[in-house]
Amino acid sequence: MQLLAIDASSENISVCIRRNEKELININRRIKFGASKLISFIDQSLKKTHLELEDFDAFIIGKGPGSFTGLRISFSVIKAFTMVLGKPVIGVGSFFSCAYPLRKVAEKVAVVSDARRGLYYLALYKSKGKVFKKDGKERLATIEDILKIGREYLFVTYDSKLRTQILKLKSNIKFYSRDVYPQAKYLLPEAEKCYAEGKFIPIEKLKPLYLHPKTCQIRR
Repeated sequence: MQLLAIDASSENISVCIRRNEKELININRRIKFGASKLISFIDQSLKKTHLELEDFDAFIIGKGPGSFTGLRISFSVIKAFTMVLGKPVIGVGSFFSCAYPLRKVAEKVAVVSDARRGLYYLALYKSKGKVFKKDGKERLATIEDILKIGREYLFVTYDSKLRTQILKLKSNIKFYSRDVYPQAKYLLPEAEKCYAEGKFIPIEKLKPLYLHPKTCQIRR
């Protein structure tokens, strides 16, 4: 099985190619307005691996939440690929890829980033045996919501200013000390489960995960 995964939900533009659980390409570039270079990174990856787009069994995309422009570009790219080639698409929340590498550090992980207007993107994850999964939907939260969670979760963010701000308000919150950006390679464990179960996104429902302040819900 060959999979191409991309994520452009943050300033880290990420491309990963995996063949039968072997990682062939893992590109991560933190560039301002870097989503405009996504096609170039994909092209470089294909040339290095001597692969064509039609060689992949499925395309994987980080759904967000995150950069509006980055998500629009990455979804446009994947839509074009699947329309031309008829390949299936699997969407995984971008925050999953932030939490997944820390699953052995903490049983419960909270990923948070600034959504502006005094609101924050928040997603909770937990380990149960060998299973690592999302604990509820991604949502918008206030600073008060975050502080209520307290020490139950290990907090992760790719916004160092946000980490400093929250720690000043409540020092007993546990924060991972480094910035952790969404990475395409960490979308793949969840994507492979979806592939095995045939959980693909129809092209008419292929949309980014936008969270809206008025409803605090995911608009479908």
